Order: sequence, then C-alpha cells, then structure tokens
Amino acid sequence: MQLLYLGPAEMLPTLQASLPQDFLVTHGADERTVDGRIENCDIVLDAYMKIHFKASRLERARKLKLFITATTGADHVDSRILGERGIPLLTLRGQTDLLKDITAAAEHSWLLLMACARRLPSAIQEVLAGGWDRNKYPGLMLNGRTLGIIGCGRIGQWMAAYGTAFGMVCLGHDPFVDSWPAHLKEAGLEELLQASDIITVHVPLIPETRLLLGVRQMTLIKRGAILVNTSRGEVIDEAALLAALQKGRLAAAGLDVLVGEPEIGHHPLVEYARENTNLIITPHIGGFSPDALKRVLEFSCHRIAQYFERPA
Repeated sequence: MQLLYLGPAEMLPTLQASLPQDFLVTHGADERTVDGRIENCDIVLDAYMKIHFKASRLERARKLKLFITATTGADHVDSRILGERGIPLLTLRGQTDLLKDITAAAEHSWLLLMACARRLPSAIQEVLAGGWDRNKYPGLMLNGRTLGIIGCGRIGQWMAAYGTAFGMVCLGHDPFVDSWPAHLKEAGLEELLQASDIITVHVPLIPETRLLLGVRQMTLIKRGAILVNTSRGEVIDEAALLAALQKGRLAAAGLDVLVGEPEIGHHPLVEYARENTNLIITPHIGGFSPDALKRVLEFSCHRIAQYFERPA
C-alpha cells in the first residue's frame, strides 16, 4: 500500500511509526513531486493544504482509494470528483474528542488580535530602524472592550475564554450552536458587527458562509474596529475589506488566510500590506504547530489503518 504524504518532512518518522509496517510512505513537497508520484499512490494524506487537487490532478490518481487530510477543511480538494469515483474524503471536522484540546489555531488568532491592537509589527520596525518614539504607537487596551466572535465552535469558544480572561465582553454569532457558555452572549450578526471593538471569524467554508462579510456587512462595522480572520479567505469580500481599511472604517486587520492562496504575489491585500502597517498577514500558519501536527497525524494514521482493516 503506497501513501503519498504532503507535509513537513520532519514528521515522516511519526508516519512510519504509526502506520502498518507494509505501508510505503512517499513525500510530496511540491506540485512537481506530487504529479510524479500521484499515479502510483493508494492514499493521499495531506497536512499542507498548499497544493490544489483539482479534477485534472485527481484523474491521474487511478489507484487512489482514500484521500485524508490532517485538517478540518478540504476546500482545496475537488470532492465532487472523489465522490463520483467512490473515494472517501476524510477530514478532521467533527472529531471533537481529538480537537477539543488542540488550541494552536485559537492561539494564533489571539496573537493576530493582540498584534493589531498594540500595533506590534510597526513598533518592532521602529526599534530596528533606530527609533524609540512611543507616542507613534498608542495601543488599544482590551479590558472593557467588546469582542465579537463569528463562529462559536471549538476555536470560537477558546477565543471567548481568552477574551474573558482579558476582561472583555464577548458576543457570539453562530446559528449552529445550541448551548451557549455563560461568558459568551449570543447575538445576531448585525448586532455583533455594530457593537464589537474587535471581530474574529472562525467559520468553515460552506455555501452559507461564502462572502459572509460582504459590502453591506463592512458598512455596519463600528468605525475603528479591528477584524481578524483565520478561517478561509472566501468568507470575506476582500475588495470590501480593502476598502474598509483604506477608508479608515477598520483600524486594522489580521489575516491568516487569503483567496487564491498560496499564489499571492500580486494579491491586492498583500500589495496594500507592503505599504501600510494596519494590515498583518501570515501564511495560513494558525493550526501549524509541531505539537498539534504530531497528534493529528497519529490520529489520521489510525483512521487509515482502520479504513483498510489493518492493525497499526
């Protein structure tokens, strides 16, 4: 059985130790390598999400029996083609027992929030350039502010816990949540946008969330608010986001995701961030932590062994 793994090479020993002994693991580090090896693989295990598995690529994988991701989302994979061929697509979505204590994505979201609130990158660059003018970098104190959380599942509820610890009032919007913790008040989307000093987005990319924050929603956001998105780029109208930054409706934004990633060389938001300090962009690293990755890869290997009814 041949498995094509997309992810950091340092995790290869973890895979070898966690899979049945007769599984052959090959590593796909880039598109060229993947295209050269996909024809012979029985399984794809993707922990990168940086290579798109479109119909043309999947059609070459004639031996493929299972596609599994070490992520909750898989919008980079053409699930329709897999479905037509009867090939399961397994993700981590719904694996609550595993995910409940994996906090890397929430921690990175909070990092972006704090970096925007305290204008951290600009202040660091000030010192590196030989300056020391504290008056140029006034910070937003979080205590007493309102944190609006769009998407109140696992990551959103961690954000509410962090916000509460910082003395913030936490509002949440999520039509799929039935039981709300005491420190997180349910709110409609418009109410949340109008009331929040900082807004964070933690929703899966599904038809109902695509362009969830569009032109109209951007006009409802409190002037001077901060927006953080670590879910998927497609949940926000990026042109509307850019306009909100340019016009000053948003004081700052922190993004870990973009539409079209990883091909972002001429992305309008990246171009803006090169010249403006109120937009921070990181390369989709929210959930990328060796500690977390080792756990989800071990779990994924166990699922693979179970699927093929083989002892790990």
